[in-house]
Amino acid sequence: MNDLIVPIVTVVLSLISILSCGFVIYIYGRFRELRNDQFTIVLQIILFDLIYDLILFSDSIGYLFLRNTTFQLSEKPVLCQAQSFFSVYSVLSSTFWTSIIIHSLYISLRESEPNQYMQSYYPGLGYGIPLIISIIPIIIDAYGQYYPMPQTNCFFDIYNENMELYILIFFDIPIWTMFLYNIIVIILVIRRITQNSSINQSLYSLFMYPMILLICWIIPGFVNIIGVKSVIWKSIDFGLGSLIGFFDAYWYCYTALTDRLTFESGKITLRIKENSEEQELPKI
Repeated sequence: MNDLIVPIVTVVLSLISILSCGFVIYIYGRFRELRNDQFTIVLQIILFDLIYDLILFSDSIGYLFLRNTTFQLSEKPVLCQAQSFFSVYSVLSSTFWTSIIIHSLYISLRESEPNQYMQSYYPGLGYGIPLIISIIPIIIDAYGQYYPMPQTNCFFDIYNENMELYILIFFDIPIWTMFLYNIIVIILVIRRITQNSSINQSLYSLFMYPMILLICWIIPGFVNIIGVKSVIWKSIDFGLGSLIGFFDAYWYCYTALTDRLTFESGKITLRIKENSEEQELPKI
């Protein structure tokens, strides 16, 4: 019975994230007026969160139905490698795009051009670097069967003696690096803003962006390094990972969307703002 706890928790929480990300994507496609540079950058975060949550959801559903069979995803090398690759790539890309949006805020303040958020080199950073990092484990044969749902879950190979090292190098360290970068840039943003105006307590809400990384990835990463493998911890670990889409969708989008959208006569409609500056999404 204990082996059902992790997949059930993962199914429920990843479904919440899938619905949250799906709603944001729907709003982006439905309302052309909201498709500014900021929202486009945020959409990259949401899309990669959605990919990761779909993988977790399908893993868990598959395990619930196949746990008593002889099925082993690891015996299908192409599918196992593909799942492992997209799991790592989606998390890293989402994380890199969080740093890009914080970086874009700083650049817009430094250049005094508040409406210029998208730069030509952002896709190279947001797509390219995570792609390279995610491909290397394929080359060195580091991907494979993973626990606690070994029949359907592929990540870094639990039978590889260097598994902990590979996870540290190709997963944890890139996330930790982006976390530290976000903290540094947010401090610079606050310093630059407060040089020209008095301190606003709402500025400190910017720290919520790296806090999402801290809660969902960094703290679980450190606990896993220690070697905690209890069912309760794995439920918390996979649960936090499953909620990344919900947290990002809520903090990056929902607080701004609720100010821009209204629900009338069974339909979601756009609330028109008189000031063009109020059109910006997300409100960071």
